[in-house]
Amino acid sequence: MARELMNPLGISHQNNLLIAQDVVSGERVGWAQIRSIGYAGVGLDPSRFEDDGDGTDDGSSSLKRRDTQSALSIERDIDEQMWEEFESDGVDFPTGLASLPWTNNYKAAFKAADDRLKRRDRMVNEELNSRPMFWELSSVYVIPKYRKQGIGSELVKQVLRRHVITNKRGRDIYALTLAKTVPWYEQFGFKIEEKVPSSMTIEMAVGNVITKLIREKLVCIRTSL
Repeated sequence: MARELMNPLGISHQNNLLIAQDVVSGERVGWAQIRSIGYAGVGLDPSRFEDDGDGTDDGSSSLKRRDTQSALSIERDIDEQMWEEFESDGVDFPTGLASLPWTNNYKAAFKAADDRLKRRDRMVNEELNSRPMFWELSSVYVIPKYRKQGIGSELVKQVLRRHVITNKRGRDIYALTLAKTVPWYEQFGFKIEEKVPSSMTIEMAVGNVITKLIREKLVCIRTSL
């Protein structure tokens, strides 16, 4: 089974799972699946935040995206900006008597903190909605007695076509497979990808352990639709 399943740990009915079924017997003869593996990352550098150029900060700043994968989450990246703003905020957190909840100093500090929290949530949502996503062809399998009939090829073609027509954000599709099966995936536009997305590193590590036991080599492949 380890020689045949691309990623047996990735099967989930909650994702884009396509199933082939025998029209006579009703038996499920194979499946293919594409699942999300996260958002495009950003590089960390001081210029990653840009505003509208008018010198004001209305909360609509967006992160400058680069075509790299980052181990840091989008929320952590934005939290860093929020912390920088807090440190340079002109509204100091009140101390002593000024920290009593009915004082103007306390109310001003509370409002500034509440505004930052709301803007942070808005920025996270906007960033998630604007970024392309990375996807994985995580499972391709045909029951042995139904092989050599073109079912596997048709499953991959159909699941890739469905990904396009449903307007999924992001057209880069990755996969993990054995090196000897790469020529078969080349018919769908897949090529070996040296840079494995950070969200697939655990799968790659586990897969390497399994494939070494059967004296095979695991590789990452990618296609752009």
